[in-house]
This record gives sequence, C-alpha cells and structure tokens, in this order.
Amino acid sequence: MKQNVGAAGARHPRLAGIDAARGLALVGMIVVNVGPVGSQSLLQRLYLLPYGRASVLFVVVAGIGMGYLLNRRPERERWSTVTWRAALLFGGGVALQELTDQVNVILPTYAVLFLLSPLLWRLPDRALLGVGVVLALAGPAVIVAHETIWPGPHPVDPVTLGTPPWEAVYSLLLTGRYPLLSWTVPFVAGLCVARLDLTDTAVLRRLAAGGAAVAAGTVALAQLAYLLIGPEADRGPWRLLTGAAHGQMPLWLASSIGGALAIVAACSLVLCRFERSRVLGWLVACGRLSLTLYVLHFVVLALIKPAEGFLLWQGVLISSALVVAVILAAVLWARTGRAGPIEQLLRRSWLLPPTTRVHTPTHTAPTPERARQQ
Repeated sequence: MKQNVGAAGARHPRLAGIDAARGLALVGMIVVNVGPVGSQSLLQRLYLLPYGRASVLFVVVAGIGMGYLLNRRPERERWSTVTWRAALLFGGGVALQELTDQVNVILPTYAVLFLLSPLLWRLPDRALLGVGVVLALAGPAVIVAHETIWPGPHPVDPVTLGTPPWEAVYSLLLTGRYPLLSWTVPFVAGLCVARLDLTDTAVLRRLAAGGAAVAAGTVALAQLAYLLIGPEADRGPWRLLTGAAHGQMPLWLASSIGGALAIVAACSLVLCRFERSRVLGWLVACGRLSLTLYVLHFVVLALIKPAEGFLLWQGVLISSALVVAVILAAVLWARTGRAGPIEQLLRRSWLLPPTTRVHTPTHTAPTPERARQQ
C-alpha cells in the first residue's frame, strides 16, 4: 500500500522522529563532505556547524535503530542478522572508499559496531551505560598516550581494498578518521536510548533538555580550557581537556552526543505535536532512505570534487544543490511505500534458514519492560 511522506510521519510520530534525526544527520554530512572545512570567518563557521556533529548524530541514531532491531529479534537470529549487515556495510564501505580519498567513508566503522552490538545489548542498563562512560574517558586517554609514546608515523589513510590487514585494524581501532576507541561511545549512547520509552512525551522532554544542557556545558568547558591553557591545549595530555570537532576527546564526545540526543528528542516531540501535518516529513523521508542517499552523494563527490577541494562559495552552491536533490529523491521514493534499494538489501536475511525468514516492521519500539529484560 502506497503512503505519502506526511502519512508516514503520522503513523508513528515519535519513532518517525528518529528517521527525521537521521535525515538531518545526512544533510549535515553532505555539507561537511562537500566542504571546505576551514573556519576562518564567521560565514564559514556557520556553514560548518554540522562539522563534528552530523556524523555523531548518524552513529547515535544507528545505535537506537540497532537496539530496536535486536529487541525484536530472537537471540538465536541476532548474530546472523547482524553479521549480514556488517559484512555488507564493511565490504560496501571499503569498495566505496576506492572511488576517492577526498571523503572518508564511515561505513567500515559502522560494520564493526554492528558486530559488537549483540554483546553490548546483553548488558544490563547500568552496565551498558558504564561501558559508555568508561570508553568516553579511557578511549581518548589511550589515543593521547599512543600519540605521545609513539609519535608516528601511523596508518591514518581510510581503509581500502589494498590496505594490509594490520593497517586496517590499526586505523579502525586507533588512528583513523573514525577510531572505534572513541566512536563506540555514541553508538553505546544510542543503544541506551533504545531502552527508553520514546513514546512517552515526558521522557522525550527530559532527553531534549538533558542533552542540550550537556552539549552547552561541555562546549563552555572546552572553551574555558583553551583560555586557561593557551596554545599548549592542543598538545600532549592537555588535549584531553579540549573539545575540537573530530578531536576524539571526552568534551567533544559529550557535547556532540548531547546535541544528538537533544535533536532526536526534539524531532520526536515536533512530530508528536504536529502528527497530522507534513512538518519534517521531508526529513523523515530522507532518514528512511539515508543509506542509499549516502552512497549516491559519495559517488557524486567522487566524480566532481577536485583534489584541492572547493572554495567556500562553490561548497555552498554544491552542497545546497545536493541537499535539494536528495530531498526530492527521498520524497518521490517515499510515495512508492518501499524501502530504499540498499536498505532492502541490508534487511535481507540471507544468513537465516528459510523457515525463520520473516518480515519485521521498520519501526517497532521496545517496551521498557522487555528492554530491561534484554
């Protein structure tokens, strides 16, 4: 049965908020990937507001979605389901990275996080939260200690088909653009949120207020650290007190995750308030087609982005055109009532026995009781 974007958002207003947040993350990642990433002027800083935030929002939402998936799958089917998705994301991401080195593909990191998710999901609520907190502190400390003790050079290039296995592990774990030692934290945050009742308006309001407070507070702390420490703040152990985007440090993780949680909650609240309208419907459509659109925008950039990057005015024009294009594509595709081409492939249960392959709804929220039992 076909349904339009507005109807799609109205069926599950609060859970559609997760799709809207994913769509917003996609838009932000397009802006960042188009670039340029310099921020010398006020205009550039405004243009680059998604830098260091959009990708974290993407991972937080991935954690929420994975939590819902694991909650509705019998435990015996979880590993086969997750393994298929991880294999597809890793292989596809590595192949995609072959097209250009101007943009870093986040999909291989996604794949490893997906493989870790069944183990993480088995933990009780407090233990899962504790893992996130420990990694948020210990992961950056290990990164800084590694850079101090072994100053390099280290493998920092994205993982491609020709990357030696040990370099791939090194990059994915420690030295790459999206090292697991830090990027596991937003994924764990998403898993924690998946255990909340996001159909409860009070929960959403607390999540929005708490996330915004954490984001603002940690940004203020990072700025204070720069003022007190000075130029030395970007070197050695002092880095642990900084909050530079993609710096992998605790304050940046806390601020970007807090902002991501606030956005997820705010989108859900807006769709709850205006559930009979088309408000944010275009973002919901983008979110439900996000993987396909992510791959398409990467292919476009691989074809048109020069080695020296774009000038600011070029970046603004190209990113605006790409954002409009993906929105139109998503809205038109939503009218078919089907998942995106790559999303359909991702959801195939190729590794399950034929008798256990069943269709599961895209949006099924776990009850608080069942989530706690997991």
